[in-house]
Amino acid sequence: MRPGGVAERLRLMQVYGVLTTYGIDMAFDRSPVAGFRRGMQQWLWRPPVPVQELPPQVKVRLLLQDLGPTYVKLGQIISSQGRALPAAWEEELSKLQSDVRPFPYEDVREIVTAALGAPPEALYASFDQTPLAAASLAQVHEATLADGRRVAVKVQRPNIHQQLRSDVRILMRATAVIERRAAWAEDVALSGMIREFGTTLLRELDYTIEAYNARRLERVLEPVGAVGVPAVEPKLSSDRVLTLEFVEGVKATDTAAIDAAGLDRQELARNLVRGAVKMLLIDGFFHGDPHPGNVVVQLDTGRLTFLDTGMVGELDLRKRVSLGSLLLVSRNRDVSGLAQTLLSLSTPFRETDERAYYKRFEQRIGPLMDPPPGERVPLKKVIPAATDVLRDSGYRLDSQLTLAIKALTQAEAITAALVPDAHGSDFAEMGVAAIEELVPEAVTKETIRAAARKQAMFAAREAVQRAPSLQTAAFRWLDQFQKGQISVKLDLSDLDRSVKRFDAISRLLAVAIVITGMVIGSAVAAVIATEDTALSSISDAALVLYAASMGIAVVLVVVLLWRLWRPTDRRRSRLDLD
Repeated sequence: MRPGGVAERLRLMQVYGVLTTYGIDMAFDRSPVAGFRRGMQQWLWRPPVPVQELPPQVKVRLLLQDLGPTYVKLGQIISSQGRALPAAWEEELSKLQSDVRPFPYEDVREIVTAALGAPPEALYASFDQTPLAAASLAQVHEATLADGRRVAVKVQRPNIHQQLRSDVRILMRATAVIERRAAWAEDVALSGMIREFGTTLLRELDYTIEAYNARRLERVLEPVGAVGVPAVEPKLSSDRVLTLEFVEGVKATDTAAIDAAGLDRQELARNLVRGAVKMLLIDGFFHGDPHPGNVVVQLDTGRLTFLDTGMVGELDLRKRVSLGSLLLVSRNRDVSGLAQTLLSLSTPFRETDERAYYKRFEQRIGPLMDPPPGERVPLKKVIPAATDVLRDSGYRLDSQLTLAIKALTQAEAITAALVPDAHGSDFAEMGVAAIEELVPEAVTKETIRAAARKQAMFAAREAVQRAPSLQTAAFRWLDQFQKGQISVKLDLSDLDRSVKRFDAISRLLAVAIVITGMVIGSAVAAVIATEDTALSSISDAALVLYAASMGIAVVLVVVLLWRLWRPTDRRRSRLDLD
């Protein structure tokens, strides 16, 4: 058995157990004996308050929490999309952003000691044993440094690596089964999405990467001014413990607290959009999960802070330009322009019909892009619906673009919560305004010189690395030239399949010629024998031989035609679950 196989089987049994428990409970609630069951519970347990039936969305949230961090993270991603969920389900699953069970302080102390070389009481002036918040992969404790500064200490959950790997393998096997039985799962590359999800989660478990992401995002957001990320304390951080600047604030969607503090929500929304544009369109390095729980407002300063920098994405220049074009056509309510922009960012995964795609896009997205006068274009509905049309038409966005569009719609959802009235500027309009403001600031003589210098240094390093091989190749060519022996290498690997194919066909032709001779010979023998009664026995044998030869000849003709017209390239796919 491969390493980790036992742990994976035990984890699978645990998952089955939790699913069975909740499945039976939900089945009873939907059965005719639900009332009898409640009565028996009251009689047996005699609770101090009446037992009330929980709604399905509450049970699903509790199910995800009992399944563990991997499934909680999946629930968080689903709730942050919010495009196909009823309001009650979206609201309940959004509690997964914060309502996760904490783990004991004894585990916290053990992890901090192992990661930093000393217990918390020796490293910090004070360390609150009660966690401030518990997330799917870690929990956060408030602490104080020797100089009096408040910090937040993020401590990874115990034994999370093995559990996460087992969960991802289980999900991969499940999606492989689904893909074999459902065409839609294969079309959307469900197993690839789960693999990407697992890879991202594993990267999130290395806090040295998160610390690097925080430093880089801080440099990206510095020109914006009112948006940033918490500063990292490198001496008190490792791969499992991360000490950050303590940021006290409220969720960016807590409009009541923001109004009570006297902050301008329109200005907050504008700053959020400027930060998103700077990350996504100017620098191409962006926060990959800006859900409301990860974006807080400091009520004393009005500063927006992006928490949890474990999930980030990167876009090259072409994708950044196309994403900016997406905002522009959304502001102009240009349906065909949006269809063209998304198509330019996609790759086909099956046979496609471009004309049918544009027609389907117009029918589905047109009504969403043309709201009543005075109302904004709802990007959080338009973009998911547009990507659905892409997928239904046989096109697919790559993972980084999907992450970028998700981040864009999450930022738009926060903006809509801050400025919900129709008179406020919509996200696309504010995004285009931010582009017009930030692009001239970003494209300066200094930045152009720095980019050119960077490219020149890269080209120089490549030339230096290749120089020895070029020199060796040149001297070798000169040696061969002096000897009068210039070797020419021809790659005939592509001809191998054709040669084998025609070799087989030539053999079939040779056999066909022999069979043709047998057919003709047996036919002549049969005719001669029928004219001479003395040769009647030969006639019977000749007829049998003639019939057999004709049968073999028909088979050979069919095989020959099949070999001539059969497809030469067969696509095969194999999913590596390990």
